[in-house]
Amino acid sequence: MAPKRELGGVGRASRSQDSPAPKTKTEEGPADKQAKPEKGPAAKQTKTAIGAKQTKQAKKTTAPPALGKLSYFPVYAKGLQLALIAEESGLLWSGQTLTDSPDGSVWPDGWPALKASGKCPFGQMPILETAEGVVIGQSLAIANFMGRKGDMFGSGDADFAKSQMCFAEGEDIYALLLGAGLQRWQSAEARGAKAADQAELFAELLPAHVAYLEALCSAGGGFTSTGATCGELYLVGMLLQVTLAAPAGGAILDAHPKLKAWFTTTMARPAVKSVLEGKSAIGKMDVYFVTDKEFATIKAAA
Repeated sequence: MAPKRELGGVGRASRSQDSPAPKTKTEEGPADKQAKPEKGPAAKQTKTAIGAKQTKQAKKTTAPPALGKLSYFPVYAKGLQLALIAEESGLLWSGQTLTDSPDGSVWPDGWPALKASGKCPFGQMPILETAEGVVIGQSLAIANFMGRKGDMFGSGDADFAKSQMCFAEGEDIYALLLGAGLQRWQSAEARGAKAADQAELFAELLPAHVAYLEALCSAGGGFTSTGATCGELYLVGMLLQVTLAAPAGGAILDAHPKLKAWFTTTMARPAVKSVLEGKSAIGKMDVYFVTDKEFATIKAAA
């Protein structure tokens, strides 16, 4: 809770008790004239200084608005991008990850119980329970809500449009990763059956998307005037998941210098690092789309 602001100065009601009675004209002398308030630049400077101080005090006593509580599974998938936006917004938020079983989950009986409760608008996660009491489903709706709350659409209509383009492209990339069967929970048989799709994804489909992004990206500055709109953060989360699943890793961006420079700069932002290190409100999340090597390690440990 924000601290109460203490008001300085003398209130209007105290004037009649504390102020001396007005002097008559005959009582007024040189000393009284000298004591009159200053006028001119000096007085204006004093007034300005007081105003700045009052403004600073007001900012200190005003708590930032709250985004709400974000709930998702303990994996990147559709949760990473939302956590990046929430953390970058600078607004208050909380988060929790739920599993398919009661063990280790924050919610009383894990995800099945939350789904059965009817709280999720579309029977799925992520969801955001807002400070206003609204439960928002669907990733893009949540991301845009956060962006609006945090003023993260850039400057003007062009930035807004480009931010929305980044959202849409991020969704296209996610659909490609899903279609190739790269999820960590797949069976070995199911993953093997998608081998041809995976080869096409990394040899043709993703390189084409990355080339389009390179053409739209400014020299190291991203796609908008800020380089860090909510749409761009959404896109960078998807690109990170591409680099984690690609056989070539981050080298998939090497032939695209503008895109790689922006990606590298964004990954170094304090809010992004906080999420990736598991230090944000949502806690630790695991990689969702994995390489063949990581997939084999996961299955061997199961």
